[in-house]
Amino acid sequence: MMHLLRKHAAKAATTLIALVLYVLATPRDISAQDAKMLVAGLRFTPEYLAPADNGEPLRDLRDVHPSLRAIDAWISSVGAGVALADIAGSGRPADICLVDARNNSVSVLPSPGTGKRFHPFALPTPVEGYDAKTIAPMGCLPADVNEDGRTDLVVYYWGRTPVVFLRNDTKELSAQAFTVREIVAGREIWNTNAAILSDIDGDGHPDLLFGNYFPEGDRVLDPSAAGDIHMQHSMSRADNSGSKRLLLWQGASFDAVRYRDASDAFTPEMKFGWTLAMAARDLDRDLIDANEEEFGRYRQLPEIYIANDFGPDRLLLNRSTPGKPKFVLVEGRRGFATPRSKVIGRDSFKGMGVDFGDVAEDGHPAIAVSNISSPYALLESHFLFVNTGDRAAWTRGEAPYSDESYSRGTWTSNWAWDVKFADVLNSSHPSLLQAIGFVHGDTNRWPQLQELAMGNDELLSHSSAWPRFSRGDDLSGQDHDRLFVPDGSGKFHDVWPSLGLDGGTVSRGIATGDVFGDGRLAVVIARQWSPSLFLRNETSDAGRAISIDLRVPGAVAGTRAATGAEVRLRLPDRRVLTTSVDGGSGHSGRRAPDVHFGLGQVPDNELFDVEVTWRDETGVRSEVISLTPGRFQVVLGANECQSLPIGSEERKGACRVNHINP
Repeated sequence: MMHLLRKHAAKAATTLIALVLYVLATPRDISAQDAKMLVAGLRFTPEYLAPADNGEPLRDLRDVHPSLRAIDAWISSVGAGVALADIAGSGRPADICLVDARNNSVSVLPSPGTGKRFHPFALPTPVEGYDAKTIAPMGCLPADVNEDGRTDLVVYYWGRTPVVFLRNDTKELSAQAFTVREIVAGREIWNTNAAILSDIDGDGHPDLLFGNYFPEGDRVLDPSAAGDIHMQHSMSRADNSGSKRLLLWQGASFDAVRYRDASDAFTPEMKFGWTLAMAARDLDRDLIDANEEEFGRYRQLPEIYIANDFGPDRLLLNRSTPGKPKFVLVEGRRGFATPRSKVIGRDSFKGMGVDFGDVAEDGHPAIAVSNISSPYALLESHFLFVNTGDRAAWTRGEAPYSDESYSRGTWTSNWAWDVKFADVLNSSHPSLLQAIGFVHGDTNRWPQLQELAMGNDELLSHSSAWPRFSRGDDLSGQDHDRLFVPDGSGKFHDVWPSLGLDGGTVSRGIATGDVFGDGRLAVVIARQWSPSLFLRNETSDAGRAISIDLRVPGAVAGTRAATGAEVRLRLPDRRVLTTSVDGGSGHSGRRAPDVHFGLGQVPDNELFDVEVTWRDETGVRSEVISLTPGRFQVVLGANECQSLPIGSEERKGACRVNHINP
């Protein structure tokens, strides 16, 4: 016996270590009964969405370049997107801009349950100078880009440069109510998968930033093109991609908007990477507060997080001045027990979604990032980067964030895309929504993909070396989306299965907004090659909330969303909640450009001081507004605010505030 033990000791020890590591890595969650208790009262009423008729038949794959035909399901795996916004001018983000890959449509439609306020319609695809058969929309970004008080629609594509559909004077909302305008000179072929609106250079006007996936000029969707299209040359360090394109706002009128290409502000490390998602927010505010000399120069400039497929994500520290964008590449700090790929800027994963949200409730936004984290398939890790509190890290060129995804329960789910923080319970503890799934079919292709991933990188860029990924093949296509809800200790648990919602779906983009003006966040999920889903939040005992449509005067007329404004609220228990007016952070889903604070169970007349900091042409400005639970529209910088001294008691609540009844 002892002889046998000695002979097989090494094997036994190796097996034991593997078993221990397996037990440690296996997700352990609460029971179904406990999950139901965690979300007692939470109810979503689902309704599926149909795209507007654009004259095209519904299909389930794209026509692709001849060299990519054997992997057409892989190439066809993106393109579903959704946004919530006030397009019709109702005062609520009750309208949907839906990108549906099945008929290559960009549809505008009223949210279910908001009445037949206008007929759903499809925007035309601009094809002047292009072949219409080689263009597909990838996302819709609602924004008042010409600052005339009306919501425009920025649409980006594979196969051409982005365009903006400017809202014109046509009274009835329809396709004729928008005038298409080019925003990039020339007839370039872009393959864009990410777009955000943000005042990058601090001149008081939001700019546009686009992330391209395949290189510019690649005719990915042209089935008659010659030559080859190269795939990524690495699964973990690929940079043979398209580039980031920064367009700085230069001026506008009622029927035009002008931008200047300032993409040369990016170094090669910033510029390249197979980008699938981006997010912008001011992250280094504490540094500015601690350094008065730098206050007027840097404060309220958004940092940019770039989620790259097949390689390291990038975090860009913003050091711009008006008209002169400038960025510093920063990375996290690796500790003794920290894997390299769990450090900001040093990962080798598949970044596909990113969002900022309140996790620690200390006034510092956390960063959630989706990767591929699929047990029994490709088990990497999602990220939940939480601020360490190291105020001086930015000055050392470090990002003061550490990954807490494992301890907080969000490290694994499946092949994930868009991710959104949303307090769907109004508990004052935001939940986390995640879009799940890649390709839905009957034949499991994970063994072939794993073999490809372990092969020689020198072969990877050649699609002829890839296994087949086409109609009928499946990669993480049998799962469900995620709704992670935090428990009392701050650990998140997936409660989607306990809500009676669907599964076996493939999702891409997520949008949230107070669609009905009742303080409860509705959710829209864009699905790839199947109907998208609208979820009306009908939670019976939700907490109270403050929802604010923050606006600033437009350069041309009216008011526009105060994109980038930072908002803070202190609860009675001294916790600090923070959010911002989002300009489209994520993969292909856009939350409404409002701010939303779940407050928990508080009296309906309790008064909260809401601190708002924003930038206009004069510099950084700040207001404190006193609000009770409800929905409001606040116009920042109104005359009655300007005449009162900053910080005075008289100034609190003096901004133009409209209380909007549900």
